[in-house]
Amino acid sequence: MSFSSTSEKTDGPRLAALPRYFSALVSQGLVSGFHFVLNLALVTLLTSHDFGLFALVFVLAYTATSVTNALFATPLQVYAPAASSDSEKHQIQSMITTLMSVLIGICLMIGSMSLFGLSQTGLDTQTLLSAMGFVLAYVVRQYSRSYGYARFDVIGVLIGDMTYVMIAGAILSGLFFAQLPIGAHDVFIALTAANAIAVLIEIARLPSSHLSLMWPWKALAAYQNIWLQARWALIGSVTTILVQQAHTAVVVTLKNPESYAPLAAGFILFGPVRVLFQTIQNVVKPEMALAIAEKRAAAARKQMFIVSALSVGGVLLVALTMQVAWPWLNAWLYQKEYADEPMRLIVSLWAAITLIGAVQNGPYTALQSLRLFQPLAVVTIYGAGLGLALVTACVYWFELSWSLLGVLAAETFVAVWVVRLVLASFTAMTTKHDQGET
Repeated sequence: MSFSSTSEKTDGPRLAALPRYFSALVSQGLVSGFHFVLNLALVTLLTSHDFGLFALVFVLAYTATSVTNALFATPLQVYAPAASSDSEKHQIQSMITTLMSVLIGICLMIGSMSLFGLSQTGLDTQTLLSAMGFVLAYVVRQYSRSYGYARFDVIGVLIGDMTYVMIAGAILSGLFFAQLPIGAHDVFIALTAANAIAVLIEIARLPSSHLSLMWPWKALAAYQNIWLQARWALIGSVTTILVQQAHTAVVVTLKNPESYAPLAAGFILFGPVRVLFQTIQNVVKPEMALAIAEKRAAAARKQMFIVSALSVGGVLLVALTMQVAWPWLNAWLYQKEYADEPMRLIVSLWAAITLIGAVQNGPYTALQSLRLFQPLAVVTIYGAGLGLALVTACVYWFELSWSLLGVLAAETFVAVWVVRLVLASFTAMTTKHDQGET
């Protein structure tokens, strides 16, 4: 693939396309590998209650990131690379970063006041505080990574990821080898510190022109045109989470975190691959947005297929490894806390769900790059409703493990719809371009 025009529109390090992709894969490989090992360790180190709490907070952090991605990260990656001039691009970067900073400040104030109220109820304030810190730090870090990818600065993201893994690994390893008791709040503190330091490292690499912020009301006024699309992206992000996490909402509401823990424990084998989906999107989305802006529909469509192919390949590799190593994985991970649960069934269902998600990854990236946020939101609204209904029915009529069938059905429904939608959109784009030339 050749993206010769990319270097003309970016002020980041001007690596060629393939080195950028390779660096991004190495970067995410470090983070995903670390999270994979961390989750494997936590399944055995934490009680089922603490692991269920840890998994729920991670889902909350992922959900919050999906919201900020819709409002800020995705518009940054779609609009900034396609800007007509450097001054326009810097204005977009400054405007979006200003609003992101304001939102984080508001969330920090609301979270602090909520913690004060919850402390009066007798809940563990230390754990709540560390969980809040982790969610905010995770959200800010994911935005800083998206900012780096929007600038095509994959080296900066790689350095940040290496810093994150080393700091978090050092803190948690120190606790483990010192034979200190490790609870969910200890893990949250370690990950919060690592994310915060990684963000500071990435900020230190930015040119001074990228550190300027706008007055919030001016940023809000400039954001109005983007909001017309971002509001649909926001709806789509929330409903996408409901498609993927319908079992979380239903099981925790109708049961409790401990009942949710086996489902979360089965997911950890595929969690890193899910994160890889988002990273591939972050790397390719600016490239695809630029190709679409330059009327290169064939190049954008090719990138879409590559995104899905890489995602499917990653899932199949993990699934095959899991099947071969199942006796060892089962004995090590699940026999202590989840011996009475049908863990092989749960893991197999997660493999199928993640494979369908891999197929969706390319079309999702393309639809966002095409700025078709409203049609994508409509798809996920129907998918979320279907998923919640099916998961609820499964929880009432069958064992909890079968609730994942509802998630699988919803993911499949969305996958079929988005594939048809994106192929029709590229066909229409190509036809319009050809008619324009004639």
